[in-house]
Amino acid sequence: MKVWLEEKIGNPDLFTGRKKELEYFLRWTERTKRKISQSTAILSRRKTGKTALLQRLCNITFEKNDGVVPFYFEIRETDQWLGDFSIEFFLTFVCQYLAFKTRKQEYLDYSKDNIARVAKAAKKEKLTYLSELTEDVQVSVENGRVDNLWNLVREAPRMVARHYDERVVQMIDEFQFINRFIFRDKACTGRIGNLAGSYLHTCEYKNAPLLVAGSWVGWLARDLLRMLPGRFQFHYFGNIPGDEAAEMILKYSHLENVPVSEGTVPLIAGITEGNPFYIGSMFRSKCPGRDLATERGVLGTLVFETLDREGGIRGTWMEYAGYAMKESNDVHAKRIVLYLSKHREREVTRHELRERLGLEMSDSDLEKKLKILVRADIIEQGSSNFDYQGVPDNIFDKVFRGVYQKEIETFDPKEVADEYRRLAESLQRSSRRLQGEYSHYRGKFAEYLIIDNLRYRAHGNQRLFKKITENLPAGFRFAEYRTVWSWSASPVHQRDIQIDIFARTGENEHSLIGEVKNRKRKFSVNEAAEFREKAGELMKLEKVGKAVLFVFSVSGFFKNTLAYLEKYGIAWTSDKRWLDKP
Repeated sequence: MKVWLEEKIGNPDLFTGRKKELEYFLRWTERTKRKISQSTAILSRRKTGKTALLQRLCNITFEKNDGVVPFYFEIRETDQWLGDFSIEFFLTFVCQYLAFKTRKQEYLDYSKDNIARVAKAAKKEKLTYLSELTEDVQVSVENGRVDNLWNLVREAPRMVARHYDERVVQMIDEFQFINRFIFRDKACTGRIGNLAGSYLHTCEYKNAPLLVAGSWVGWLARDLLRMLPGRFQFHYFGNIPGDEAAEMILKYSHLENVPVSEGTVPLIAGITEGNPFYIGSMFRSKCPGRDLATERGVLGTLVFETLDREGGIRGTWMEYAGYAMKESNDVHAKRIVLYLSKHREREVTRHELRERLGLEMSDSDLEKKLKILVRADIIEQGSSNFDYQGVPDNIFDKVFRGVYQKEIETFDPKEVADEYRRLAESLQRSSRRLQGEYSHYRGKFAEYLIIDNLRYRAHGNQRLFKKITENLPAGFRFAEYRTVWSWSASPVHQRDIQIDIFARTGENEHSLIGEVKNRKRKFSVNEAAEFREKAGELMKLEKVGKAVLFVFSVSGFFKNTLAYLEKYGIAWTSDKRWLDKP
């Protein structure tokens, strides 16, 4: 897939997980063509994959080029004059629209240019209405009519969609900042605290629905419910499932060059509860002597991330806690958070909080304090306005205790290490019970080891790796592969195709396409036929000229399977030396 819009995630291979969410929003985008998708808000805390998903969705929709124009815009976390904000919003939209219609990626860079040049580009591409609209915006800028300017540019995506009988999907990231960082004056003294409300009717049009996202969940939800009631569906991001967590861990291990082991993959997945931010933080941690290949090293890294002032997990959570304490800086707020975190498995009433904590304040004052904490995302609203709950997360409460508990009661950092150790023991017992899930981790780890050997050992040790692999074609050599990783068909292609290993070379060498089975059952002929079909699809989609197919099956092969593999020139091996660590 071509990356049209540069993605913040950096290396495109780092995009992992969120398969269910991506599929949902691809269907949502498809429904936009029939004008039946409602504006939607994605709510989740920082670094859980919202931006990555929006930008990947934008690139997929851009590449599909199937009647839906993607528009991605991020509201920056800095004070801005409404006039400058309006121009930035409009130029970003027009330039993305120009690039989409002409398939000329260079137009994406015009968004940092002046309005006149963009109008000229639209005229050159014979997009008359777009050119005239751009000139109207320029007149509003020159006349200093800022309110009129915002109304004009806010409506631009849907008006362009209507004029050209198209559909536009407006992806606006960090939408909650629209009410905090936009000002009426250039000196940025008069904040517009209700600018989100200007979308009241705009967001109802189905030819250009909004897909907004925000990392301050309580804040964004409050603004949408108060200023745009009934206009948005809410879509909450949870943690990712175990198989996606394992894939993410192994991907980060390769790309960050941080080794893991077969035993620590399920441990990291379990102890982080599949939280993408926590997983990424473990691999980027500044922890001295970081070691993610042993249980002791994993727990030590997590304690560092939780308690040390340089811990990334601690730092991000303290952004939320810092906001809450700034708004309600008293010991009662801290005691409330600690109490709810301790009892996070259940909802707690205001009455219980007042009684158990001895809070001498009115119910109204307590409610106000609790709403500040909800808005800051360090506690959660329960099933009613009278109930509250701690963040359902085994790491946050330890971060909060490490910073604030000493103000209220004694705190020993060893408590955190002991709690993580007990949790690890519990997870290990669970892994032994859940053999199916653990087998999946074992399979993924086998792929990881074979990928490592293809990257670092096979090219320099041709004799060994040819010897332990059957049915390789004459003259075959393991190459210095350009990329080696598992492969999934882009959602652009509709069909869900997964390949365990795809090692890509240049045009004159053989790429490798592999299937890996690390289980007790032998590899069957039906599985071989299915793999051959999938590999054929990969070769078409990726335009691979020369490739060798191979299968690794630790438990071996049925006789008819070997006959099939030999007939179709597919290499095979069950030699465990493929699983040796480089």
